[in-house]
Amino acid sequence: MTGTRGVSGAAFRDVSVTEALNSLRSRHPSSLYVFSPGDDYFVPQAKDAVRSQVPEAYRVFDYAEFEGGEDSFDSIREFLGSQSFGSGRKALVVTNLTDKTAERFASLSPLILAPDITCLLFADPAKVPEELLSKALVVTNYSVSSAAVQSWIRKRLDGRTMEDRAVHELMERTANSFFLMRSEIDKLLAYTDSTITVADVQEVVPRCHTAAAAILVEAVSLKHFDRAMRALQDLKSSGAKDTDILFDVEQGLLRLLNAKLVSRSNRPRADLRAWCLRTQHRNLDDRTLSALLSAAGGVKLRDIEALLEQLEDIEYGIKKGLASNALVALEQLLSKTILRIP
Repeated sequence: MTGTRGVSGAAFRDVSVTEALNSLRSRHPSSLYVFSPGDDYFVPQAKDAVRSQVPEAYRVFDYAEFEGGEDSFDSIREFLGSQSFGSGRKALVVTNLTDKTAERFASLSPLILAPDITCLLFADPAKVPEELLSKALVVTNYSVSSAAVQSWIRKRLDGRTMEDRAVHELMERTANSFFLMRSEIDKLLAYTDSTITVADVQEVVPRCHTAAAAILVEAVSLKHFDRAMRALQDLKSSGAKDTDILFDVEQGLLRLLNAKLVSRSNRPRADLRAWCLRTQHRNLDDRTLSALLSAAGGVKLRDIEALLEQLEDIEYGIKKGLASNALVALEQLLSKTILRIP
């Protein structure tokens, strides 16, 4: 998905993570790539891709990685301004770009955008100077199609087989995080000695907080109290921060709200899929999309809006120190809500 979007008034070319990696590995890379915070699984892949632009014999001279603090700025400028030792191309990776360093980066624009430089920034696009951002390929969307994720999983099974339902269960429990799926596949291979079943995945793979929050919202909308409480228990055992849990539940409620609006207006389900991809960077497969629309049919629009308002009150209480435990507040809210929804 390629387009032009705005951050702090700056326009930039927004590409998918797949497009960016393919471009980095090509014979004609762009001068600048900006990877916004996202799935950490892609960080080493992006570094490997930009490193491949420099012949291995010259990487000690023409490839460099720097932390983006102010104490690195002069070294970054010196590296960019020096002559190439090898093929004529230099590659630079900068991580953790600070606000002050980002401001000074504008002065490096002529060096960074030179035709013989490939620069990779891991940074919030809002921090990148406009003159650089407007010329960059920017990754804000780490969604990968459901078919591609399934293919990725099967390629890592060391020749073993896995039930289709088990593949879907793994994707759901890890919220399609490649970083999580990689470690969980290793656990499943060690735990089993034949075809991996959905029961195996349910036994071995815990739900991450993102997946548990989605199940929680769906269970509330369907008035499934026991399932909602199990999802809440999954959230408790996930070890996630209160702010992350509240954010995940809020995102789930917003998906439910938009599913309700889509179904009420008889708009095609593709509209909901496009909204989730554009605003939440989630690529919904048909199964998840159908479940979301079904859940939306079981709850009134005003009840979803009321839940979002009360969730904002909980967030405010946590941030101001008026409440000490988001999960306790959520449990109290959901208990009242499930009893109220017809």
